[in-house]
Amino acid sequence: MKAKVFAIFAALAMVFAFSYGASAQTLTTDIVFLKLGYVPVYTFEYDTANSETYDWTGFAIAGEYNLNFDNFWLGFGLEWKRMQGSDFGSGASGEDKYINQFISPQFSAKFAAMGGLYVGAGVEGKYLINSKGPAGFEKPDKKIDLWVNGILGYYVVSPWDGVFFDLEGRFGYNVTNNLYKDYFITDKKITSNYDITLYVGIGYRATQSDY
Repeated sequence: MKAKVFAIFAALAMVFAFSYGASAQTLTTDIVFLKLGYVPVYTFEYDTANSETYDWTGFAIAGEYNLNFDNFWLGFGLEWKRMQGSDFGSGASGEDKYINQFISPQFSAKFAAMGGLYVGAGVEGKYLINSKGPAGFEKPDKKIDLWVNGILGYYVVSPWDGVFFDLEGRFGYNVTNNLYKDYFITDKKITSNYDITLYVGIGYRATQSDY
């Protein structure tokens, strides 16, 4: 797992290095991004002694509107995310895998630099909308968790006027861990929950910024 996380951050660093030397480009309008995401890392662990770390994977679909204040962006988005894994280390596979689906309203603040790079941070409310598992699986209560996100991205002008290509990485950390708080009969609780999502998308100019 540590090797996978290191490889992902190394790839994001390469995006930073490339964008630093790229030709200058800045956006002077509000922009809308439509993104598809892959989640190679979704990890949680318990507060018990010798707890294992359990790893899921998944994908996401997101849309985001960014208000542009001279390359300081305020983003308002909505994301659907589907996560799958062998829950709680059960070793389940195939149809026995556990699947959670979330809907997340998001807010972010980002700084866009010359060359297409942008960095920032955000928050989201991740709400469980559906959960399924093997026969006898008891669904957890549908609860919302507060997540904080670190953001690194790069956009580039496309051949079509007003359209952009976007690459983005987000590291998210669950602050509240409400989802399974009342799920287990024992004192076992999830205390660490984080993910990394890699997006590809397109953006297009919205209204002219005049704030």
